[in-house]
Amino acid sequence: MDYALAIRRNRDQLRTIVLALFALAKMRVGGSLFFLPRSTFAQIMLVLRPAESCVRRLIVIAAHNLLLKPRTPRDFVILRHRLEDPVRAMPDGIIPTRAFKLFDPLKSFDPEAIWDAEPVWESGFNLEPSYTSTLEPIDPALDATHIGQRLNALIRALGNLPHQARRLVRHYAKRDAALKARKPTRMSPMRPGLPPGWRERKIHEIDDVLRECHGLANDRLNEPDTG
Repeated sequence: MDYALAIRRNRDQLRTIVLALFALAKMRVGGSLFFLPRSTFAQIMLVLRPAESCVRRLIVIAAHNLLLKPRTPRDFVILRHRLEDPVRAMPDGIIPTRAFKLFDPLKSFDPEAIWDAEPVWESGFNLEPSYTSTLEPIDPALDATHIGQRLNALIRALGNLPHQARRLVRHYAKRDAALKARKPTRMSPMRPGLPPGWRERKIHEIDDVLRECHGLANDRLNEPDTG
């Protein structure tokens, strides 16, 4: 299997899809996003979550059998400067950048999220008289700051997959050290089962891309890692 070709093909297709999300949000690459109409917000989230899952799986493929050189003291000096708080140097109104999240969000099995919710009873009869009407806007604006940050992180990750693969390999090294010390750690960036954004019924081209990327990543992980 030519995994390099598969990465390039899916990367280019994902880049086209993500740039369409920027256009939908009326946001330039590297810019900031503050509010979106609820309908636009929903349309973007419909594609953003599976697109992030696709990129994570491309990173898993690229990181397999990857060897890294040990870091030099100069590398640690550069890294320390990068880890300094970026908010201090950001002009007003500019949202600081965020790194792409290499790990799938885990499924929540917290029963409190379900059983502690207040019951809502809906009826076709209005039993209490109401003399005032508070109508909400048909398409209210929602806070979309995190959407803009995720879009920028996603397009940057697509533009430099080798860097993201090196980040993942460094995590593998930390994971192995944690296992030796018998400390809890996540084994894989891919959560068990189906990935975030997976849909049985395909409604967008991103669904086909996610199916291919998820299958390729699983095939790659089943191969022996000589890195």
